[in-house]
Amino acid sequence: MAHLFTNHDKYHIHKTLGLLAFCNFILRIYYAIVYGTSFPSFESKVFSGSCVLIHALLPIASLTIPLPEKRNFSGPMIWKEFQLHSILFSCRHVLLTLITLLELWPTQSRAFSKGIAIILESVIKYLMIIGFIKVAAVITEKYGDKEVRTTNAMPYPGYLTEYDKTMIKCEYAKKQFGATIFAVFSGELASSLNFAPLYAIQSAPFMMTLIRKGKCETIHYHRVYSSTLLYPKYLYHIILRGFYSQFADFVICYIYIFSYTMRIKYNWNNMKMWAIAVPAVVLALNVIPDIEKRIIVDNTITSFLRYYCSIYSVYKEVMRDYYVYKPLTR
Repeated sequence: MAHLFTNHDKYHIHKTLGLLAFCNFILRIYYAIVYGTSFPSFESKVFSGSCVLIHALLPIASLTIPLPEKRNFSGPMIWKEFQLHSILFSCRHVLLTLITLLELWPTQSRAFSKGIAIILESVIKYLMIIGFIKVAAVITEKYGDKEVRTTNAMPYPGYLTEYDKTMIKCEYAKKQFGATIFAVFSGELASSLNFAPLYAIQSAPFMMTLIRKGKCETIHYHRVYSSTLLYPKYLYHIILRGFYSQFADFVICYIYIFSYTMRIKYNWNNMKMWAIAVPAVVLALNVIPDIEKRIIVDNTITSFLRYYCSIYSVYKEVMRDYYVYKPLTR
C-alpha cells in the first residue's frame, strides 16, 4: 500500500494547505447553518479573502507532485488532465468569490445605473466563463481525449448496472451546469454560492489520490463526490433560503434546466448557450426581487405558497437524488 505522505511534498506545503482548506470548508458550513451565509458580515474581508485564496493555492501546490499523463481506467485515480482541470475550475470559483466578497461587480457599485451595471456584469461574467471553458479545452487537447471525458468515463463499482451508471453520469454532468450558474450568481447569496461548488471540485482529486495510494475504493470516491455535488443545491434551498423561496429562485431553476437541456440534448455550443444563460441569471437576480417587492404583498397566503412550493420542490429533488444515488449505498 502506497504511503499517504511522500517526500514529493518536501516542505509540507500541499499538506498544510489541504488541512487549512478542509478547516475552511467546515467553517463555511457552520457559518451557513448558524448565520444564513457562508461569509457573515462580521468577518473581515481580509480573513474571508485569505481563506478563499487557500482553495486556489491548494491545487496549484499539487503541481510539485508527479502524476501520470495517461489515465488509468481501472479506478478513479488522478492524472494530469484531471489535475489541471481541478486547478482551473478551483481558480474560477475562487476568483469569482473574491470579486463578490470585495464588492467589485458593477451591480455592487454605485458608479453605474442599474441597467448599465447589469449589462456590464453579464458581459464580464460571460467572457470569464467562456475563457475558462476555452482553457479547459486546451488542456483536454493536450492531455486528454475529446471522446473519453473526465467525468463520463469514470470507473464505477462492478455491481452497478448500466442503467445505474447512466443515471449517475447524467446527474454528474448536470451538476457541472449548476456549478457554472452558481459561479455567476449575483445578489445577496452570491458569495456563498460562488464558493459552494469548490466542495465537489476539490473533494474529487482528494478521493482520487486516496484511491491511487490504496487508502479507499472506487465506491468511496463516488459516495463522497456525489454528496459534495449535492451540497450547493441544498445549501441554496434549505440552509440559505430556509424553504422560503423567492420568484427569482424558480427562474434560476428554469435557467439551469435550459442550460443542460440545450447543451446535452440539442448540442448547442457553449458560447451560444451561456450567452443566454449567464445574462439571464444576472438579470433574474437583480431585477425580479425588486419587481416582487412592488407587486407582492406578504401575508399568510403568500407565505404559505412560498413555503409549499419550496418544500415540494425540495421533496421532488430529494426523491430523485435518492433513486439516482441509492445504488451507491449498497
